[in-house]
This record gives sequence, C-alpha cells and structure tokens, in this order.
Amino acid sequence: MKKTKLRNIVILTVIYIIATLSLVILLNQNILNNDTNRVLERSSNIQLFLEKHPNVSLPKGFELLPKATDDSDTRKIAHGAAYSRDLTRSKITITSPIFDDGQVKNYLQITESRTPSWFISFATVTFAILIYLGVGFQVLNRARELRNFTENTVAKIKNIERSPLTQSYLISEKDDRITTALNTLGESIQRQALSHTEKKENLYEFIEFFQFPIFIYNNKGKIRKTNAAFKNEFTDTHNLDIFSPYADFLTFLVDKMLHPDIQEKLFYFEEIAAYYQVRITPLPELDSRFLVTMMDVTSYYRTLDAHNAFIANVSHELKTPLTSIKGFAELLESDDISQEEGKNFAAIINKESSRLMNLVQDTLLLTKQNHRIDKKKLNLTTLIQDILNTSRPQISEKNLHLEAQVDNITFKTNQQMVHSIFENLIENAIKYTPNDGKIIVSLQTKDRKVIFSVTDNGPGLTEIQKERIFDRFYRVDESRSEVRGTGLGLSIVEKNVQELQGHIDVVSIIGKGTTFTVTL
Repeated sequence: MKKTKLRNIVILTVIYIIATLSLVILLNQNILNNDTNRVLERSSNIQLFLEKHPNVSLPKGFELLPKATDDSDTRKIAHGAAYSRDLTRSKITITSPIFDDGQVKNYLQITESRTPSWFISFATVTFAILIYLGVGFQVLNRARELRNFTENTVAKIKNIERSPLTQSYLISEKDDRITTALNTLGESIQRQALSHTEKKENLYEFIEFFQFPIFIYNNKGKIRKTNAAFKNEFTDTHNLDIFSPYADFLTFLVDKMLHPDIQEKLFYFEEIAAYYQVRITPLPELDSRFLVTMMDVTSYYRTLDAHNAFIANVSHELKTPLTSIKGFAELLESDDISQEEGKNFAAIINKESSRLMNLVQDTLLLTKQNHRIDKKKLNLTTLIQDILNTSRPQISEKNLHLEAQVDNITFKTNQQMVHSIFENLIENAIKYTPNDGKIIVSLQTKDRKVIFSVTDNGPGLTEIQKERIFDRFYRVDESRSEVRGTGLGLSIVEKNVQELQGHIDVVSIIGKGTTFTVTL
C-alpha cells in the first residue's frame, strides 16, 4: 500500500513538473511573438514613412539593405517567407522586403531589444513550487489526521466489543460517514442488547416473514424496528421524520401516541406513487410501542381509477351518437320537413346507429375476458387477403398505393383475435394515410415466430402520442376531427397481442409515417 502511494506521488510530481515547464515555454513563446509583432509593426510604419520621405536618414537600429543583398535573411524571403527573424539573448532582428510594383526594391532591417522573460519564468516556477509545497503540506496533514482517526475508531470499536451496554458511542463531533455508521452500529447493538424480553425478540423476528412493510415505533417518536420490506420501500431509519413529506400520515402516527387504539386508514404516498392501507396496533406490554402494518393496495386503486375512467369515456362516446339519433328522430316526427330532408335525417340516424353499434361491439371485445383461448391452424395469408379485399373500396376512394409483402404462412392461433389484430392495424393505416399515399403490409416468419407489420406514410406520431396510442378512446388530436372511429381499435390490438403472448412495437417519424409490428 505504501509503495503504491509513493508511486502515485512520484507520477503526480512528474506530471506537475511537465505542466509547469510547458507553461513557462508557452509564456516565453508568447513574449517572443509579442516582440516579433511589435518589430513588424514598426517596420510597416517605417516603410510607409519611407514611401513619403525616401531621402530621410534612418534612426539607430534601422538599416536599409539593397536589393542585391545575399545572405540567409534575404534568401528566406526569396523562398517565400514574409520576413526573416534572427534572435540573440537580448536582441531581435527582423528583415522585411520593400516592394515596388510587386517586385522587391530593397530590404528594411530592424534590430531592437527583446523583452526580458527571465523574471516571468522565475516567478512562474517559484509560484508553482509554493503551490506544490502547500498542497504537499495539506496532503501530509490530512494523512496524519486520517491515521489518528483510524486509530481512535479501532480503539472505540474494541471498547464497544468489550462493553456494548455502557459505552458512549460518539466517536467524534465530525459528521462523516464512518462516524455516523459506527454510531448507528453502536446504537443498534445497544438496542438489541436491551431488547431482552422473549416476547419482543419473537415479535421482531416474526415481522421479517412478511412481504409488506412493517415497522414498530415508541411513544417518543423513535422507530425501534423495521422489516426488510419496509427498508426496500422507504429507508432504514430510526426517526419518524422520514414521513415528513406525508404530513397526514405523520399526523396519524403522532395522534396514536396520544390516543392509542387500533385504527386502519388509507394513505397515498405521492413521492413513491403508491396507496397503502395502514393499520396501527398498540403494544402496551412492550414499553408502549406501536405496530404499523402497510398493505400496498396501489394496483387495486389504479384498476378502480382505470375502471371509472373507462366508464366515463364510454358514457361520453355513447352520448354523442345518441344525442344525434334523438335529435333527428324528433325532427322526423315534425310535419314541417320535406321528403328530401326526411331522407337526409334518416341517413344521419342510420350512420349514427352504425357508429353506436361499432362502439358497443368494440367495447365488448375490449372488456371480454378470454379465460380459455381456442387455437387452430390458420392460413394467415388468406386471412390478410380477405381483409385487404374488404378494404378495397376505402383504398380506392383515397387512391392509395398498396404493397403486400405476404409470405404463405400457416400458424396455430385464435382466428377471431388475429383477425381483429390484422383488421384494426390495416384500417388504422388506411384512415391516417393521406390521399395518394402508400401502405405496406408485410407477413413473414423468423425464428419460428410470425412477424406482421403495417407501414403508412401518414403524419407520424410524437413521443408523447406514442406513449398514449394504445390508451382507450385516445386519438391523435390533429386528426380527431378528420378520422372517424371509436378510439378503441389499438387498445383491442394490444389486448389481443398480450393474450396471445406476443408483443407489438411502434416506430414513427414525424412527417414520414408509422410502422406497427406484431410478433406472435
């Protein structure tokens, strides 16, 4: 362990030195670039001045070289360099060409002092060393504190082991995880040691057998025992403050401390989205403690809510056609309507009656409990062809292009349920595909499974719509007014697929279309 720590320190030190040297090099390079830019700017200014005053004498450090000059600097410029730079420890010399009509006329050479960089380098290295020493001091100090804390912790554990009932379990005033865990362990040991009565021990062991949350608390608001199911749903705690987010439940527990009696009540725990039927039983023989059992009834209440929502939706959907039928029937009773109006009203009544019958039929299919599913061998290809032939008028009306990629497949399944799946998905594609659109129907086998898919090039679905597409009575808002239907078709498809132990997938792209794939 010590060798590993020493190796890590050496590696970090080497990395730190490399980083410091890299920083010094970058700073020096930046200073040199600044000097170069400064001299180049001076050269540009002098060239502009010489264009206006060609006969003026140049100051010290400036030299005008003839065009015929042949040295390393002029050769660099001749090979395409914009300028030539020579460096000494204290000087920087820049040679740049002077052009006349695109041809080199002569050269301007400027020599100036370089900006001293030793102070910046020295300050950077010094600062880096100070940081390294400061961090090293902190690391060593922290290591020493950790070693002392470890020794104290080990000593305290040995004391608890020798005398678990008389020890003070506070290791230190620091609120660190080790101290907290050790204090909790010590308190747990003390509580278990003090629970010496056989009745209490038996009860504590007994509640572990139950698969629903159970906990025991006393009249001081301390939780004395929880079972594994409680810890899974909530947390392993010893304070009723865990229920502070549920004010009504916490009030219920506190009230039992003042008025101990057996009581049962339903609570909704919003943070975990669960309903619990809570029962409190006082245990006066066990130091005035209270046994709390929590039965999870979430599934029941969710089913009840879904049932109520279904009834409300069905009632709403039934109300619309019934209102139309009643209204136009009353108009037919009047003597003030013409024969043509009567025919129109009768046609509307007939249409709404058909809609009502479809809604009733779909509702019966959706609520039917298939306790026993009869299966027999079916030619699925023939089944799909029959559905497509029946749908030809709707396809022709919208001028849709139908592409059928259907293999000849015989499969053992329930005819009515599979027919409902295929028919609803094909009809759904026809409804939501725009005029002159395209529908692809595919039937294949893979790994002894039947794969049926329907693809359209309709408006597509958003992610939110994909989440709700199988909900009862749900239809995409944008097309609700254009597409007729009961809103139960895809719910029936999902129900039948599940009961046939298959699964359905939806892939959709906005503006491109949707594909439903059923695997049986």
